[in-house]
Amino acid sequence: MKKITDERLILVNLKNIRIAFVCQTLGILATLFYTAFRSGADIAFQSPLFFVLIMTNVLLIFLQMRVTADFEETKRKRKKVLPYYACVLISLAVGAIIGTVAWTFDRQHPLSAWIIGIVFFVCFLASYSLMYFLKKKRSEDDDE
Repeated sequence: MKKITDERLILVNLKNIRIAFVCQTLGILATLFYTAFRSGADIAFQSPLFFVLIMTNVLLIFLQMRVTADFEETKRKRKKVLPYYACVLISLAVGAIIGTVAWTFDRQHPLSAWIIGIVFFVCFLASYSLMYFLKKKRSEDDDE
């Protein structure tokens, strides 16, 4: 099978993949809503389809970060990349705030509040780290 080199065909192929992804996501959402309506929200959240939906959306967000970082850099030049420790501190603050809010609403289970805070910290740190390294790499490439 030959590799497609025509840019128009590549764009059509990407549009087809996007349409298929949207239809797949809508189908999963419809199935989850039907399950939640018939059996309850707990059953829908425990479904493997919910896990697939969350994982594909997280993956899509992380893949879109590279496009966003490149677009932001070409749109406007940043003077300096934010230091990495600032990203860690921001992530720590978000995790602490979310953990405190979770503990406020559910005081019977403080361990779950810790877990929620740590998960938010790790998620924010991962996204900030990825954006930091993409922007740093882009600024180093521009300097050379």
